[in-house]
Amino acid sequence: MPDNAVRRPREVFELLLKSLADRDLTTVIGLYAEDALVRQPFAKPVEVVLTGRAEIEQHLSAFGTAPVTLSPRNIEVHETADPQVVVGEWDNDVTRTTDGTTVSTHNIAVFCVRDGQVVWSRDYHDHAALTGLLSGPEV
Repeated sequence: MPDNAVRRPREVFELLLKSLADRDLTTVIGLYAEDALVRQPFAKPVEVVLTGRAEIEQHLSAFGTAPVTLSPRNIEVHETADPQVVVGEWDNDVTRTTDGTTVSTHNIAVFCVRDGQVVWSRDYHDHAALTGLLSGPEV
């Protein structure tokens, strides 16, 4: 992609998944607008709301040190009537690196992308499965 080309919403979503799997958090953070809003309505015990790139970066820092790998598969991107909004669906095989335990989660996220950056998203993940994996006996 030329340096001056702006990524389309589908491309931003695909790069986000790849960068998370590669643990390239610098790229992930750079895909969010400075004032981005991320909501995770299914997080328990309360919804996670991240306002701004700095909060998103702080939230992702825990992932950066977690003993897990992500392997996204069954990736589908649905374009909507709004050219700035895409819906991504995918499965993640999340493996705890300390003992090889793996859980598979289904994920859905709605992204609004302007000028090549995520301005808002609603992320629906299986937080209970992830918490169980991260709090397991081998961590």
